[in-house]
Amino acid sequence: MQRFGHPDDRDVPNQHLVIVNNAIFVLRFVIQRLVDDRLISQTNSLGRLSTGRHRRIDLTTLRFHGERLQEGDSVRLRVGAIGGVRRNGPTMRFTPFFGQASYFEVIGMTTRFTIEHASSTRPSFM
Repeated sequence: MQRFGHPDDRDVPNQHLVIVNNAIFVLRFVIQRLVDDRLISQTNSLGRLSTGRHRRIDLTTLRFHGERLQEGDSVRLRVGAIGGVRRNGPTMRFTPFFGQASYFEVIGMTTRFTIEHASSTRPSFM
């Protein structure tokens, strides 16, 4: 379910990914690279994020098996609740040089949460 964004927002060119933690737990996350909807590789843990916080990731700085993302590559968040379950988020398309960002909101509890593609523009909840 996409509460804030248009269903085609994930096709907007994006260089940055913003994760917003509006859940009631501390989360940890990685970014996964996909080819034909199959997981190819993922980053090491990008750290923890407390409730009410957000983090902006410039995808041009990431390496997957030592290689940079290529224009048009698909990526997604994989979020784990500290003391809970893990979930995959929706995918987005990487396009460098535009500086655009996709915003993803995590909401819920440690054993039951969602990762929603909120918008490709700064959402009102931030």
